Amino acid sequence: MDQRQIDEVLERNNIIDVIGSYFPLKKTGSNFKARCPFHDEKTASFVVSEKKQIFKCFGCGKGGNAIHFVQEYEKISFFEALKKLAERVGIALQQTRVNTAKRSRRDLIHSIYKLAGSFFQDNLRQHGDFAKQYLVNRKISESTIEKFQIGYALDSYAGLRNYLLKNSINEKIFPATGLFTANGRDLFRQRLMFPIHDHTGNIIAFGGRVLMEDQGGGKYVNSPTTEIYTKGNQLYGFFITKYDVSKKDYVLICEGYTDFIRLFEAGFTNSAASLGTSLTDSQINLINRYSRNIYMLYDGDKAGRKAAVRAAGNIIRNGSNAKIIALPDDEDPDSFLLKNNPEELEKLISKASTLPNFLFEDKSLGLDNKSKLNELIEILNDMNDEISVELFIREISETFRISEHAINSRIRKQRIKTKKVETGKTVISFGEERDLLCKILDDKLSYKKVAQEIDLTYFFTDVYKNIFDVISMHISSIEQISNLIDKVEDENLKKIITELMMADAPEASMDDIINNLKLRKYQYELKNINERISQDPKDMELFSQKKELKQKMLLLDKKIVKKTLY
Repeated sequence: MDQRQIDEVLERNNIIDVIGSYFPLKKTGSNFKARCPFHDEKTASFVVSEKKQIFKCFGCGKGGNAIHFVQEYEKISFFEALKKLAERVGIALQQTRVNTAKRSRRDLIHSIYKLAGSFFQDNLRQHGDFAKQYLVNRKISESTIEKFQIGYALDSYAGLRNYLLKNSINEKIFPATGLFTANGRDLFRQRLMFPIHDHTGNIIAFGGRVLMEDQGGGKYVNSPTTEIYTKGNQLYGFFITKYDVSKKDYVLICEGYTDFIRLFEAGFTNSAASLGTSLTDSQINLINRYSRNIYMLYDGDKAGRKAAVRAAGNIIRNGSNAKIIALPDDEDPDSFLLKNNPEELEKLISKASTLPNFLFEDKSLGLDNKSKLNELIEILNDMNDEISVELFIREISETFRISEHAINSRIRKQRIKTKKVETGKTVISFGEERDLLCKILDDKLSYKKVAQEIDLTYFFTDVYKNIFDVISMHISSIEQISNLIDKVEDENLKKIITELMMADAPEASMDDIINNLKLRKYQYELKNINERISQDPKDMELFSQKKELKQKMLLLDKKIVKKTLY
């Protein structure tokens, strides 16, 4: 891809607008903050710089420019992310022959999952009589089977493996797909296969359900984390239902595949499954693109209600509206709709409770009012929007018949605590080198001055030396300094470069920093010369070198010399 096109896409896409379209950002000083979408956290360590057009999480270390964010968040290739951002601002990309022919590792894994999906679907049609009967017994229609691409894994250790080999897939990539065991056998055998799609419709994982309860190996076998799939980032069925979620302006969240399918077949086409009892920040942020009204429809037992309360709290923390639908104690969405017509569920939806009301009325969780209030106040402590906080306090006050003053007083007491010190893998030694790199990464035009006076020999730490080398090689060919990240393959080096970009530039002038680096190098060389003189005091050449070195040092700023020589 032509670098000029990449630069144009980045110039036309403000990173604040891009990331802000996925989830809300809160302005803090000159930057914007949020809870990181790439790992679970309670405090916001995800920072976005509008000035530098980069993001950085100081918790998990991920960072980069707008393209990297979309690539990581959507689990798509660099080119797919670039194309998405180009379309966002009306840029038509010109793809070169090399780009067309080249397939990234991630693209290849996507292709393998597409093939695997077709393989499992063909198995169901041709060899899955028992599986088809199971689906008939569960009252799942042919149209739903086709729409959600449900399939069947053969009772074979190498059925999928051989199919992929026949389709010219090199087996070297197999371990990276998550479709095979450590010894190379098919992971899924004799199971009903539910493909998990990303929100754009690509198959990125599978859930395999046993057909006989005594089959062994666990009721479900699920795909592990891969380069294209992270558990908790996607919602089952959402690639189809997201449009109806947007139209109806609310979503029904259930737990598993069969609950979702039953809801869909009953006409609740604004549903999705969280594939577990925890609704993550990433899933909530995905829903927020289509609606900010989320209704929890988990099982009616104690575990389901507890999970619904936990999920509702997380929804509120993320700035959305949560309601909980109370099913009877022994029911889940699947069983409830098999016994009742859809209108009965509609009635329950219309009676859905906000979290404070649900907790106040609930008797199943065994919580007293004080414990319930503690849970709600914990949520309040994590909320950032002042208006939302005030409205939530008012609702709690009215529901529990307790004064707003008492709630505010409790919040203030809990917030008076020592903040956790976040530590990372930052290199903290050799500050002069770090300062120099921060200056260059803050203003790429400053590199020209540096290049006239400093080279790699002035760097004593390998990591900073490597970064300076990368800068020297690529700075003239990139429009935005954030594009430098694309030139680095080492993930750890990328993280450090991103952190340096995000850091505030030091107050010291570039002249002072350069002089400090020079002086440090001269002192190091002087120390070596003195050691050599002590070993061979008759070597006049060493004295000559020492004299020349001292003259260089004296040419530097006198203030620096005074601080370090004496």
